[in-house]
Amino acid sequence: MQGTYDFGLVALSYLIASLAGFVALEFATRLRVRSSGRRSWLIGGALAMGTGIWSMHFVGMTAFSLPVPISYDLGITFLSWVAAVAVSAIALYIVGYGRLTALTLAAGALVMGAGVCLMHYSGMWAMRMMPGITYEPGLFIASVVIAVAASGAALVIIAYLKEVRTWKDFALRIGAALIMGLAVVGMHYTGMAAAVFADGSFCYGGNELPAAVLPWPTTTATLLILGFGIGFAVGDARDLAATRRAKREMDSRVLQMAFVDRETGLANRARLSQIIVDRIRRRSTDGFALVTFRLEGSDGAVPTAEAIARLRDRLQAALPNAPLARTQPEHLVVLLDGRIDDLTARCAPVIDSLRNDKSLTASHRLVVGSAHYPTDGENAQWLLLRSAPKSAGIELFGGDSAGERVRA
Repeated sequence: MQGTYDFGLVALSYLIASLAGFVALEFATRLRVRSSGRRSWLIGGALAMGTGIWSMHFVGMTAFSLPVPISYDLGITFLSWVAAVAVSAIALYIVGYGRLTALTLAAGALVMGAGVCLMHYSGMWAMRMMPGITYEPGLFIASVVIAVAASGAALVIIAYLKEVRTWKDFALRIGAALIMGLAVVGMHYTGMAAAVFADGSFCYGGNELPAAVLPWPTTTATLLILGFGIGFAVGDARDLAATRRAKREMDSRVLQMAFVDRETGLANRARLSQIIVDRIRRRSTDGFALVTFRLEGSDGAVPTAEAIARLRDRLQAALPNAPLARTQPEHLVVLLDGRIDDLTARCAPVIDSLRNDKSLTASHRLVVGSAHYPTDGENAQWLLLRSAPKSAGIELFGGDSAGERVRA
């Protein structure tokens, strides 16, 4: 007895299978990125994915027409749904928990393939044909192989497709869902092709589910379930992204508090120490220097915020590419790469312009000190200490070190 197919329902079955694959990808991602509530995601994902696969099967079954009325046994049909949900739970558990290895993926593919075959062939059995359905051995074995291979491919795709962060990731996920849907549909219709219906066979009269009433209620309910599942997963992904953004912003604020001077926005002593260590690791042949500008108010008082801001702006304009830091309330330190002679020539005009700036020198005194690496020290702490001005004058690369003393 030969059957025919409604290709509209065949296309619908592929759509449902692909949506089920997309749900599987979304829920598997949630299992991997969520440290709490994973059981809820596992159960919800298994129900949504399993119902999608099961619905695809029965829409595909309904797409197949025989010259006799088709109906299904309610209990066996329900057990086929249980099998689909169980298979989906196994898949999500394998990729969502623990470390994936070739052995666990192979075992998972075998168990899943067996479950998919159980779901499919129990659904066929639910027709309770008289005489019973027989199967062509070659196509039957091919359907089993396809089920195992498709399950393995689905596990690999679900396990290694990363979380959606860009449109490219989203496109890859859509493509993966379409491939998974094609694999599931391929197994189903190979299994259908293996079925042999004897001439004159008919479904058991006590079957409670006429095939004609199954497709559209089942499809509608399944699409709603899959839609809700995708909606929850996407909403959770959005919440997770917002949480990550908030964490990055908090980390940025903490980093700013740790390494940035709040009054001037310049690097602080801790950040300058990091920069110095980085310069030392580079082992530049010319070395580098720290030039410290101390601005003192009248009677040695701490300079005003306006004076420090003025000094900062002048130094940034005169030495635009040099790291500038505030290491003490009255200290601004600039780091300059190069040899002592070159640096002295660069610094002297800057210092002269600062000394001639009446807005600074009218109520403040400028004191400058310096230290050169490696002449005056070979670590950040020692260089910062040696660069601190020690008198009311202006000295470059002098002090207690062996470096050359130059008066500006």
